[in-house]
Amino acid sequence: MDKREILTQTTAIAHPNFALVKYWGKKDIDQNMPAMSSISITVDSMHSKTKIYKNLSSKQHRLFINGEEEQDISKIIPSLQYLSKISKSNDFLVIKSENNFPTSSGLASSASGIASLVTAYEAHYDIELKMSDRVKACMLGSGSAPRSLLGGFVLMDQNRSYRCSQILGKSDWPLDVLICIASTESKKISSREGMEISRKTSTIYNHWLDINQEHINEALEAIREKNILKLERVTEKNCELMHEVMKTSSPSIVYKTDVTRSCVTEVENLRVLGHKLFYTIDAGPQVKIICDPSSSNAIKEKIIEKTDVIEIIHAGIGGSPRVVNEN
Repeated sequence: MDKREILTQTTAIAHPNFALVKYWGKKDIDQNMPAMSSISITVDSMHSKTKIYKNLSSKQHRLFINGEEEQDISKIIPSLQYLSKISKSNDFLVIKSENNFPTSSGLASSASGIASLVTAYEAHYDIELKMSDRVKACMLGSGSAPRSLLGGFVLMDQNRSYRCSQILGKSDWPLDVLICIASTESKKISSREGMEISRKTSTIYNHWLDINQEHINEALEAIREKNILKLERVTEKNCELMHEVMKTSSPSIVYKTDVTRSCVTEVENLRVLGHKLFYTIDAGPQVKIICDPSSSNAIKEKIIEKTDVIEIIHAGIGGSPRVVNEN
């Protein structure tokens, strides 16, 4: 490595987000635009840390994830091209990203990774991006990444040019998030690939599109009221419908495992006992349990006792990306 390369570097941290009302399917593949609106929570404890600096050794971008160089960097190129037009820079960059949680396994590592890259780039080139440009740059890399630009509860509204807005801040409704790791293996079908399969083949995909705004409205009402029972109903309903869309695709897409299903069973059992909690599952086997903080420890103990989860990551509601000084 040329010593000059690391003299000017910028590092940023961003947190993943988990969708409560999900999107599954693209409206525009080239622009990577979701076919529907979504609502998410940003989570603390988990993060992507991304460092960038100019590549003085070769005329190409290089990407390292968790210390391993990626040979296929096509997913980040559109974001970098968009940002370079704004910064008017033709630099080639070395990008080093590290996740403190499993990668490519249904834990939104692409969202936090891209959001941290965009944040680092903006600071590195001292450009003040409009929020719409941040959203666009993130979306080109990951359809869910724009939601990681904000903390708390976030709405990404496809009816308003994918405007991202904060519904509640991270301290406004301090729920806990228990991320139950059912597997650390990378998924066999990527989200991007799976969405296109479902869009083309699922027998209920059009219903999935049509019901989106109804679910968005229900979730907005529940969050603004801080009503965990209402949020439970719409979140779990939306989650199960998305997985049914996957299942009715051809070929059928199944991310849930036996461990996933056993976690869901225990959530239902704990609810009967009076605990305030609900679950959601994205494109992977991991189960995210959102709960009242007073129940967190009891829930963790029961899940560990009754299931074969590998570990449980205990998180809260997280904040927006930030630049960190590592020079």
